[in-house]
Amino acid sequence: MGSTIKPYQIAVPDSAIERLQKKLSLATLPGQTTFSNDWKYGAPLDDLSRLVNYWQKKYDWRRAEAELNKLPQFTTTISVDGHEDSLQIHFVHQKSENPNSIPLLFCHGCE
Repeated sequence: MGSTIKPYQIAVPDSAIERLQKKLSLATLPGQTTFSNDWKYGAPLDDLSRLVNYWQKKYDWRRAEAELNKLPQFTTTISVDGHEDSLQIHFVHQKSENPNSIPLLFCHGCE
């Protein structure tokens, strides 16, 4: 018996975006030192600060969601030998206009 393939649209709840923005506002970054922006000691503080600010105040979640939802997305459930539970798979099925194109499969690990 085959699995059912269902159309899918990304719909990030406002509460999840608000929660992320709250967490970002509470982020405590380390103090400035003479080596704060040296990759030898980890991610540069200036880059971290810039990224936190961008994701908290500038990233347009709804615009990104709308762009992604232009793609033909689906979900289905597959069973995998050796696993107790079936896996729910989210995928984009975009056919090429080129009849000689090579199919591509991109996998992500997000739930």
